Amino acid sequence: MKKISLLLCLLGMQAVQAQHNAMYSQYMFNGLLLNPAVAGSSDVLNITLLHRNQWSGFEGAPRTSSISAHSPLKNKKLNFGFSLLNDRFGITNRTKFDIAYAYRIMLGKGSLSFGVQGGVNIVRSNWSQVQTTTPGDQVFITQDEVSSSPRAGAGLYYRSEKFYAGASTPTIFSTAAGGLQYKPTMVTAGYVFSLPNEMKLKHSMLLKYIKNEPMELDLNTNIYYKSAGLGFSYRTNDAMVFLLEFGINEQFRAGYAFDMTISKLATYNKGSHEVMLRYEFRYGVTAKDPRYF
Repeated sequence: MKKISLLLCLLGMQAVQAQHNAMYSQYMFNGLLLNPAVAGSSDVLNITLLHRNQWSGFEGAPRTSSISAHSPLKNKKLNFGFSLLNDRFGITNRTKFDIAYAYRIMLGKGSLSFGVQGGVNIVRSNWSQVQTTTPGDQVFITQDEVSSSPRAGAGLYYRSEKFYAGASTPTIFSTAAGGLQYKPTMVTAGYVFSLPNEMKLKHSMLLKYIKNEPMELDLNTNIYYKSAGLGFSYRTNDAMVFLLEFGINEQFRAGYAFDMTISKLATYNKGSHEVMLRYEFRYGVTAKDPRYF
């Protein structure tokens, strides 16, 4: 039987009760996971894969994998998307599936989208993986537990050629045992500046608020030269992030992020790693440049 410390077991239990939310360092390249109103905003079919190993070297630390896809429909005011996410932490394995719908209208030099999403949240607690210092502990000798609950979210998203901003609550509600659970509200924004010699500078931010918890702010700067980009982020009370992004061709892009922990957990882990792959079906379509949003 795989050994998992009681501390990590309790960490998993606490995360389930508090509705642990998966973290992303490359949120600026995969907005559908944060806001259903992003669906169809790139004007083409967009498919993104993401994998994150958080707190490398820390047993039972979160491991997150996701796939998302979104596209405008024949009537470009109507947009559709879906996302599938698996998040493993401690003794817990959580799978989330969402279908998103966004209605888009032209506003000024850009477009404004109203988005909603609905899906299911499945949580499995693998109690059979727990081994305590007391052999045969009756508290932990139990069958694995599986629960499922519906979930729904909503958001707003504005995008122009050089600017974007959004506000969302990815999970407005999710029924679960344990009483009232507070959900995150997120605000995102970004702007691209043109520099000499085909260079671009993009600043972006993510503000996350959950009632009764400290507000979290992620500030990011990326600089681009042609198809390649380098970036740096600072996440309050958590990490400094180094990013690399490059275009393999006009449709296919890849990104990597390394989080250097600056919180008290820095003593116990070797940082976090995140890989992103994105493909956009841009053939015969005049679409916005995928490097920036």
